[in-house]
Parts: sequence; structure tokens; C-alpha cells
Amino acid sequence: MPTLPAISVTDLNVSFGAAHVLRDVSFSVANGESFGLVGESGSGKSTVLRVLSGLNPVWSGDIAFGETVHAKKPAKSFFRQVQMVFQDPFASLHPRMTIDGILAEPLAIHGIDRPDERIAGALRDVGLDEGFRFRYPHQLSGGQRQRVAIARALALEPSVLLLDEPTSALDVSIQAEVLNLLQDIKQQRNLTMVIVSHNLAVVGHMCNRVAVMNGGKIVEETDIASLRETGGREIYTRELLAASRRVSLSATLGAA
Repeated sequence: MPTLPAISVTDLNVSFGAAHVLRDVSFSVANGESFGLVGESGSGKSTVLRVLSGLNPVWSGDIAFGETVHAKKPAKSFFRQVQMVFQDPFASLHPRMTIDGILAEPLAIHGIDRPDERIAGALRDVGLDEGFRFRYPHQLSGGQRQRVAIARALALEPSVLLLDEPTSALDVSIQAEVLNLLQDIKQQRNLTMVIVSHNLAVVGHMCNRVAVMNGGKIVEETDIASLRETGGREIYTRELLAASRRVSLSATLGAA
């Protein structure tokens, strides 16, 4: 029998009042694959991620993670398997909690044993030593805060990692470091990833396949190799590609 995809999305629709923000969005992600959703602000890509993460219960369509049908109000066990890393690490980390407390909280919620060992391991996996455990978020750089946010997600040992613009709040000099870190973690843990970005360079660095979103719809789905060769089928995709090339897309796609 064919292997089920890690994530399957069919005819996903989301409306907020009169605004129909997602329209019949469909895609699938294989086990261990990194899949990109790219588009301008307002294209609907982050809304897809919020639905997948269980943060937005207002949707229609069919979603499954492997054999498990995605519920509009997922069970607590779902959040151990599917974790999300948010765009702004400063906003997503509690300013009055130490890094140790931030990482310990999800472990306590899920009743996971050996918290000290898991916290140390999660920090080590993102390139931070144990000296960071008792610092506060404001004492860290932007790149270090994003590493902590990634460590918090990894502490639960998920199988799926959802990343919402994971480098857009970081200095350009730090972005490549974080992307390379995510690549290493993906390989080490065989994670399935869905990465949302407005920048095709970021998606090209991380993913083999990408879906381009515009106006709440997927207007094109392609692989990075074809995108590099043809520039995309849709005019909108070509415009995104041209914008990304202005921030050195060619070098990033060459490393994909």
C-alpha cells in the first residue's frame, strides 16, 4: 500500500465574517519533507499554518496528519506531535520567564519526564549552552531568541514543525545561520516541515517543493529545481522570484 503523506490538506476554506481568506487550498507533504508556502502579506499563507497548528478552529475542508484526522479543537496529544515556531521570537517568549522556565512549561503541561535533561538537550541542539538557561529573553540577541523558540518546539520531540516566517525578524547576517540550523535539525530528527515566507530565497534554501499563494488560493505548485530553470508558470510567481533575486536569491537557490 502507498505510504500516507505526513500532512494532507484538501479544499481548505477559511472566512472571517465577509472576508473569504482561504479558498479551496489543497496540498500534501510527504514524511520528512520540507514544503514551502510563499506569497505576499495577506495571501493567506500564515492562516494555513494557524489552521494546521490548531490555533484557528474556524475552517472547513479535510486535513489529516498521517492517519489522524485533524480536529477543529485538537486533543492535547496533538500539540506534542505538531509544534509551531512563530515569526517574532521576542513576542512569542514570555518576557518575565527565564529560558529555563520557558522550556520547562510545555514539558510540565504534557507530563514529560527528565525535564532538566530534555532542556539541556534542546538547547544543545540549537547551539546554546546551559549558561543560557537562567537568562531572560531581553538579555539575548534576536538570533538567540529564535534559537530558544526552536528549542521550545523541539523539547516535545514533535514529528511536524510549522515555521511562520522564521527569519524575517532577524538581521540578514543571522538569517542564514538560523536556516542552516533548521536544515541540520531536520536531518537529525527526520522532521516534516511546513515553512511560510514572503521570500522565495528562504523557501528555496529549505524546501524542494513550494506552493505559491495569492488572494487566498494556491496559484502554482512546483519544485525549486523547475522554478530555478523556468522562473515559474504564473506571472505572480515570476514577480515574487524577481523580488527575491534582489536579495540574492540566486545564491540561495544554488544551495537548495
